[in-house]
Amino acid sequence: MLSLSRPDSKLMARTAPFVRMLSEAAEALGVSLEMDSEYGFVGRIVDTKGRRHPIFGKSIGLNTDAAAHIAADKDYTARWLAADNLQTPAGRIVFSPAYQDRMTLRNADTAARLPGPEAAVAFAEAQGWPVIVKPNTGSEGRDIRLCTDREHLLADLRLAFASDDILRVERHVPGRDYRLLVLDGRVVLTYERIPLSVIGDGTTRLAKLVDKALAELRERHRGAKISVEDPRLHHRLAADGRNFETILPKGESQRLLDNANLSTGGTLRDWTGELPPETEALAIRAADSLGLRLAGVDILAPALEEAMEGATILEVNSAPGLDYFATATPKNWSRARSIVTEMLRLRIGEG
Repeated sequence: MLSLSRPDSKLMARTAPFVRMLSEAAEALGVSLEMDSEYGFVGRIVDTKGRRHPIFGKSIGLNTDAAAHIAADKDYTARWLAADNLQTPAGRIVFSPAYQDRMTLRNADTAARLPGPEAAVAFAEAQGWPVIVKPNTGSEGRDIRLCTDREHLLADLRLAFASDDILRVERHVPGRDYRLLVLDGRVVLTYERIPLSVIGDGTTRLAKLVDKALAELRERHRGAKISVEDPRLHHRLAADGRNFETILPKGESQRLLDNANLSTGGTLRDWTGELPPETEALAIRAADSLGLRLAGVDILAPALEEAMEGATILEVNSAPGLDYFATATPKNWSRARSIVTEMLRLRIGEG
């Protein structure tokens, strides 16, 4: 039986920081927060009029179901934004052979039209290498792979299809990774995400440096997001002509992943209030195009703080998390809590 209750210190200690932020926001607004006492994943806000507002994971219900479902589909999102003249990476969706087999039993004509691995290769050869392969749904940089040739692409497709039936293959867009948080038509937070990396000391093998970095990541974020066996680590090192036996020169940095998500060890630089107005306008346009009141808009660009040139909207998240930003510093926690409080105020329509 589901038990909903006010989250206590024990629940907040074992769940995502978002639960604690919600608790503090609810207290500031004078409303009640009730969470699943076992996992803290679902819950509800009970406002001062007794109305109940459900919570599911990071979603507090600011966005409509339709808008959230479109944003959750990376291929639809990219094509939707492109139709509104917003720059997104060229890409195509591909389906696993297992999915095609299942579809054949239901509708053979439809199954025959579904693009598979060879369509991914054709796209890559037409667009030029490298390309990115990623699940068509999901977040936190899960299973994002950079593929440099046909053999590499086919191997990574086989690995990815083991856990996801639908993948998006897209043109690789170089640049720095920025997240802009849009709330009700305003950019309330902006930061750059810097990929997980290690610094050489001139004597230690990369294997040991990587082990240490991943151990620190597990400690910081309560569990492993990547492991030393992750093929993405090996591919990244190989692309730079290195392996785990390499000894990095003192002071030299080695990037370990091709994505910069904070959940996979990325670090951040706060740019809130420092980007040009046209940059914020781009993120607001993307959120508005998808009909999202709350959106985390991910933009790749050479230097977004200087110019819009080369800016490409990579993804849009309809339930963006603040956990990794909030836990970086006490100042960040205070700012993230203020944002969650405003989100909650907008949701319940009070104040």
